[in-house]
Amino acid sequence: MEHYKDKIRKLTRAVIFVCLFCLLFVLLSGVLASSGSSSEDGMESRITRAYRGEDRDSLDVIFAGNSDLYRGISPVDLYHDTGITSAVAGRPGNTLAEISADIDDILKYQSPRMLVLETDCMFSDRNPGHKSGHSEKPSLFRKIKSAVDNADSAITTAINYYFPLMKYHDRWKELRPSSFFTRSRDFYSFRNKGMAYSGKVLPYNGGSSYMDADTGSRALSAENEAAFHEILKKCTDNSMELVLMTVPSANTWNKAKSEAVKELAVSHGLCYYDYNADFPEGFDWTLHTTDGGNHLNYAGAVKVTADFALRLTHELRLPKSLLTPAQSEQWQRDYETFHDAIDSSSR
Repeated sequence: MEHYKDKIRKLTRAVIFVCLFCLLFVLLSGVLASSGSSSEDGMESRITRAYRGEDRDSLDVIFAGNSDLYRGISPVDLYHDTGITSAVAGRPGNTLAEISADIDDILKYQSPRMLVLETDCMFSDRNPGHKSGHSEKPSLFRKIKSAVDNADSAITTAINYYFPLMKYHDRWKELRPSSFFTRSRDFYSFRNKGMAYSGKVLPYNGGSSYMDADTGSRALSAENEAAFHEILKKCTDNSMELVLMTVPSANTWNKAKSEAVKELAVSHGLCYYDYNADFPEGFDWTLHTTDGGNHLNYAGAVKVTADFALRLTHELRLPKSLLTPAQSEQWQRDYETFHDAIDSSSR
């Protein structure tokens, strides 16, 4: 009996230790994340709330969506082209329900005139036509290696995103007592304004063939449809124009999904830009994807951003943002330092 009780005590201590370790790990993940705007890759959860790092009511456009979006739009380049301020509010695997909840938080800090909703988060299935886009059939070894590499990348991304302790483990010397209790605006300030930078090129050789697939999702699920109408109502109630956009993604998008969103847009009188059905000028899948057709690299994001900048000013008629001289200088500084950092990393 005493031996049994001893085992229970040891098991209890082990459970308590694991629980305390997990709590400490989560706490330090938030505490050790560095304030400021030095995270170009964007792989941490606070970048989802980059709008909190900007002056109150200084953003005119918010982009909301999943990883396709935060890889596909560059707010500092959009500002450079148009003089319009924006930020990306995106996270891996984002859902319409989560975006609806995010809008409530956004409105505590900003009063945007426009919400651009990336539509990939309306559907959960992948594109059945994606595999046909490869120019040659890969060997079994290459398939296994690709699967391992993709899994490793996804796991690393998820760990860094939700637990920045893995990324900032060496910042313990910079900790102050206030680090545990306060979150200054600088904590959410990123010069890339919520965009996740990648300069890597891993080509997709299928061109636009993935859009030939006319199978898969043709309508939103009941849950997503309800969340979409919730988003639409919040936009209407807060004088935000809702615009739909689909960033190029051979891995997840196809003709059936595009037609479904097009019908949704028409039924609600919304503008819809599908960059899979109509590539931006100069876009090339062999140059502008970071992972073989799923996400864009920075060069691809520049192409999408440049095209949307023209549509934003000429079709959607959004005027330049009204900023103070200090705010304009800060945006210009963020644009320059962002590009300086990219240039330095490529040398």
